[in-house]
Amino acid sequence: MTKIPIVQSVLPGDAGLWVCRRWGWERRDGFFFALVFGLLLLHPLLNGYPFLFADSWGYCCACPDGMRSPVLGCMLRPVVLIAGAWGYVAAQCAATAFAFTFLSSIVLKRNHSCALVASLLISGTGVFAGWILADMWTLVGLLCLFAISIGYAFPAIALLLSVSCSTHFGNFPTYATAALMILPLVREKAKFAARTALCLLAALGLIAAANLTGGVFKLSSGNGLIYLASRIIHDMPELVEDICREDPTFELCQRKEDVRQWSEREPASLIWLVAENLNLSWSQFNAISRRIIVFSISEFPGYYFKHLAASLRNTLELLAFYELSDGHVPFRQDSYVFDSMQAFLPEDSNAYLQSWQGDGRLQSFLKRVDIPLTVLFWLSTVVCMAAAITFRQTRYEDTLIQLALFALVTVAVNAFFMSNLGGVFSRYHTRIGFLLIFPGMALIGRWLNRLVEKMSDHRKA
Repeated sequence: MTKIPIVQSVLPGDAGLWVCRRWGWERRDGFFFALVFGLLLLHPLLNGYPFLFADSWGYCCACPDGMRSPVLGCMLRPVVLIAGAWGYVAAQCAATAFAFTFLSSIVLKRNHSCALVASLLISGTGVFAGWILADMWTLVGLLCLFAISIGYAFPAIALLLSVSCSTHFGNFPTYATAALMILPLVREKAKFAARTALCLLAALGLIAAANLTGGVFKLSSGNGLIYLASRIIHDMPELVEDICREDPTFELCQRKEDVRQWSEREPASLIWLVAENLNLSWSQFNAISRRIIVFSISEFPGYYFKHLAASLRNTLELLAFYELSDGHVPFRQDSYVFDSMQAFLPEDSNAYLQSWQGDGRLQSFLKRVDIPLTVLFWLSTVVCMAAAITFRQTRYEDTLIQLALFALVTVAVNAFFMSNLGGVFSRYHTRIGFLLIFPGMALIGRWLNRLVEKMSDHRKA
C-alpha cells in the first residue's frame, strides 16, 4: 500500500527571534514562481489595460498618497516612473507570487501545488492585481502571518508582512486581532506575539516615513474616522437627528434631510456627497466624523445595541456572498474617473475605454460566476470546519489543518472589521477568499486520493 504524504509542520527551530538561514529553494520553485506570476498577471493582460478599479491611478501615482496608502504610492513610484501602470501591477503580482511560492515550497514542502494553482484561478485572486491598495496586499500579509505563526519567521517574510499591513488602515485591526485569536493555537506563543508586534510597529514606521516625504509626520493617512463615521450614519441615519436635537449648530444640521437621503447609498458615496455638497475640507470632515463617533458611544446603552446589531449584520452580509463582480461596473461615463485620470495618466483614457472592463464585458462575465463561486466558498468553509474539528488533536503535525484553522479565523475577522470600518463591499471579502478555498480543495483532494487508494487495496485483496 502506498502511503499518502501528510504535510509536516517542521519548525525551523532557530534559537533567535528570526530564522536567519537559507530557505533551500530549488529550481522548480523558480518555475512555480513564474507560473503564479503569469496567472496573476493574466487578468490585466486579458483586460487589455492594467487597472480595473477607477481610483487605482490616483493611488499608484502619488507620493505620498494622502488619502489612503502613502507607503504603496511611494514604494512603487520608481516602478511607475520607469514602467508606468503596467509596472505597478507587475510589481504587485511579483510580491504576491513570492508569497504564494514561499507558502508552497517552504511552508507546505511542495505538497498540494496543483490544488494551490487551481484555487488561485478559481477564486479569482488575479483579478485584484489591477485593484487598489490592500486588495492584493491583504492576502499577501495574511499568508506571511500564517507562515510566521507556524515558525517560518524569515526576515523577508516579516518585512513583507509589515509592508502589507501599511497599505491600508483596515489591515492593522485585521492582522492584530487575527494574531490574538490564533495565539492559543500557536506553539511558540511568546515569539509569535513578539514577531507580530514588531511587524506592526514596523508598518507604522513605514507610514510615518512615507508621510515625511510630503513634509508631515503622522502614523496614518488621517481619514479612518471619516470612513467609520460614514458607515455609522449609513447604518443609523437617525443619529444625525439626535445630534442636531442636542446641538443645532452642528455642521450637518442645516442639510440633515439631505444627509439622511445620501446615507441610503453605500458609505463611500456618502463621504463624497457630504464633502462636495457641504464644501468641507478633509480636516473639517475629520472633526465632524470624530464628533459623530463620540456621540454614538458617549452614553450607555444609547446606540450600543444598534452598533452590535449593525456589526453582526454587516459581517454576515459580507461573508454571505462571494461577489467578484463588485466594483467592476464600467466608469466610462463617470466624470470623476476621467478627471482623476487626466491628472495622472491622461494618455491612458482610450486604452481604458477599449478594455474589457471599460466597455462592460468584464462585469457581465463576473456576474455569471458569482453564484458558483459562492457555493464553492461555502463548501470549502464547511470542509475546513469539519477537518479542523476532526483533526484538532493532530493539527500540529499537519500544516494543511493549521491553514484551515487560520483561514476560518482570519476570514471572519477580516469580514468583521472591513464591513464595519468601510462598509459592505464584496471585494473586502473576495480578495482573501483563496485562504479558505485552497485548504478546502486540498482537503477534498486528499480525501479522494485516500478513497481511491482504499478501493485499489480492496481490489488487490
